[in-house]
Order: sequence, then C-alpha cells, then structure tokens
Amino acid sequence: MNLTPDEFNDQSSINDASVRARSQGLSTVRVTALTDGVFAIVLTLLVLDLHAPTAISQMQLLSDLREIVPQLMLFVVSFAIVAVFWYGHHMEMHWIVRSDRVHLGITLIFLLTISFVPFSASLLGKNPQLPLAATIYGANLFLAGVVRYVHWTYASNGLRLMRSGLDAEFVRHIKRVFVLVPVLYLVAAGLSWLNTIIAIAGFVLIPLLYVKPARHTWHLTSLRPLEPSSQK
Repeated sequence: MNLTPDEFNDQSSINDASVRARSQGLSTVRVTALTDGVFAIVLTLLVLDLHAPTAISQMQLLSDLREIVPQLMLFVVSFAIVAVFWYGHHMEMHWIVRSDRVHLGITLIFLLTISFVPFSASLLGKNPQLPLAATIYGANLFLAGVVRYVHWTYASNGLRLMRSGLDAEFVRHIKRVFVLVPVLYLVAAGLSWLNTIIAIAGFVLIPLLYVKPARHTWHLTSLRPLEPSSQK
C-alpha cells in the first residue's frame, strides 16, 4: 500500500513516539505515590496496637504501664526500621527515573514485606521472651532487605532504570549496604535463640548504619541553605 507524504510523515511520527515510549519506560510517579501511601499506613498501624491502660490508682497505672513497656519499645524500634526502609526507597527513587513491569512487581513484593511488619512487631512486642517471635520479626525484616536489594540490583543493572552517567562505585556501594543489612537482620534473628534481649538490641542498632550518608548523597542530605540563583 502506497502512502501519501502526509500519511508517511504521520506514520513516522507514531513510530518515533512508540520507540521513545519503549525507551523511556513507565513513569515512576504512581510507584512513589503507592509506596508512600503504604508506608504511611504501616507507620500508623504500628501505633494502633498500643492500648492505653485504665487504672483506678497511680500504682496500678504504673504497673500496667510496665507491662506494656516491651510493646512500647518495639513500636519505637519498628517505627525507626520502617522509616529507614522508606528513607532508603525515597533515596533510590531519586536515582531511578523510569519503571517497567518487572520493577512494578518487585516494588509490590517489597510493599508486601513492609505491610507485614505491624503483625510481626506486635507478635514480638507481646511475646518478647519467645525466640520464635523474634525469629519471625527478624525474618520479616530480612525478606524486606532482600527484596530491596533485588529492587536496586534490577534497576541499576546496566543503568536499566537509572539516571545516565551514574557513578559505578556509588551503585556498588549501595549494593554492599543492601546486602549487609538483611544479613545482619538474619544474624539478629538467629541470636534470639540464645537471648531475645540481644536480638532486640541488634534490631535497634542495625538502622544506625544509615546515620552517616554515603559520599555520593551528601548533597541530598545537606542542611546548608540554597545559594541564590542570581545576583541582582
């Protein structure tokens, strides 16, 4: 079938748009929106497991508060851990500029592991002396860490979904951190069979790995004021 010059140009424009769409991939806007929404819900669900005691005297109130101290501690620890996972994902999405079906699937699996944290945290908070409860909690965090590593590895392999020109050493540094974290959660879960207090202490300390930002992200975490773009 012969095409007129106008029809040929229109068809070429459609083909070019199709090629650009395939090369650009899917937008990350809805990925980040869904992720932020799930994290917000999970952080809220953590506190819903805490129930304020009702007492008729100060002594009874103090006694009742002491009973829920483990739950209060696990709430704070779990909030910090989930917040760190959100922070890490937020930083990842600064470098990830497009998505595809595999990336969407990995993200949904990651959110599945995060959504389970309120249950595993509640289980450990109500049974802090039982190694099985600490193991389930640690396994939950281990799986979340593994999926996050897969998320970063898939996105950064050949800079598949990343910004062009991203430093290769930075990509490897993030991979090393994302490998170390789930391993430490697994070790902490194993230590629970020796002493659950040691395991919980491990869960508390692991998020501290993120206190010091990587050299490549200093400019993203700086509190210095913005410089004026122009002088009048």
